[in-house]
Amino acid sequence: MKEVNSQGVETATYKLAGLWIVSDLPLSLLTPCQDKVQPGHQIIVRRARVPDSLLHWKAKFFVAYGVGISGQCNETEMLLNISGVARYLIRNGKEVLVDQASTATLSHVCAFLLGTVFGVLCHQRGMTPLHGSAIDVPGGCVVFVGDSGAGKSTLAAALSARGHQVIADDLSCLQLVADGNVMCWPGVGRIRLWEDAAAALGFIGTERESHGFNKYLVPVPQPESLFVSRRLQRIYHLNRVPFRRTATVSQVRGAAAIELLMKNVYRLSLAEYMGRKPALVAICAALAGQIPIFQLSQSIGFDTLRENIKILEDHWRRLALII
Repeated sequence: MKEVNSQGVETATYKLAGLWIVSDLPLSLLTPCQDKVQPGHQIIVRRARVPDSLLHWKAKFFVAYGVGISGQCNETEMLLNISGVARYLIRNGKEVLVDQASTATLSHVCAFLLGTVFGVLCHQRGMTPLHGSAIDVPGGCVVFVGDSGAGKSTLAAALSARGHQVIADDLSCLQLVADGNVMCWPGVGRIRLWEDAAAALGFIGTERESHGFNKYLVPVPQPESLFVSRRLQRIYHLNRVPFRRTATVSQVRGAAAIELLMKNVYRLSLAEYMGRKPALVAICAALAGQIPIFQLSQSIGFDTLRENIKILEDHWRRLALII
């Protein structure tokens, strides 16, 4: 739904992770929505001049997420400077100012906006973003987490090709609700695959991500309930082993489960600069107490992917997550 704001600039409204994003940047990876915006759930994204430094900052940092990101933060704001792309100022979990670099394309700017920047915004709002991919199953969804290169997106793309519905890739946003359930929100409707994975799965020819990554953007079918959260049923940690063997699934419990979740919080280092670590430990402890967590140990290589998926689907059947 397009409108004109008080400055006479055209905006569109999108919905992501249960939040309404009113943006004067076109966000082509999101679907515009017609819903009435609920008070307290609106995020304003707008172009503006962003300063080189915050007036009052408590932490200054440099992190590397494929590209170097420098920044500063205080209790309510975070300034991110991504060289050659944009400066982003994220305020109070409610507003994002975007100062696009002259050499950057809109696709570069939006890729970081819907990734790292949105992750920071979730942390500011007390939501829990995991670095993982989510798949629909009857009665809810499952989320795959793991180190970079563990195969989360590759597995999601292969499951999509087998008819499973992908609802999030790279960033899966979770929310504890009043009844004790953990809900997972649908994310951006695409999968990011490294070139070798895209070639192995037959996706070469799709749009190529062009800033600092040798990845392809693979579109996935939209879920029927695009703006509705799912009950999280299981979390699987992908553990790659360096020799060929049959994949195994084992449950992770107790302190090990909490540690595993903490390691897979999306942009954890940025959340720590914001002072969010104690709250995240408490949230991960609550998640570990509510959601069964499993480790899927699988060998490295695309030749075993089909076999690993069969073992995973058999595990879902035993848990009555698929028919």
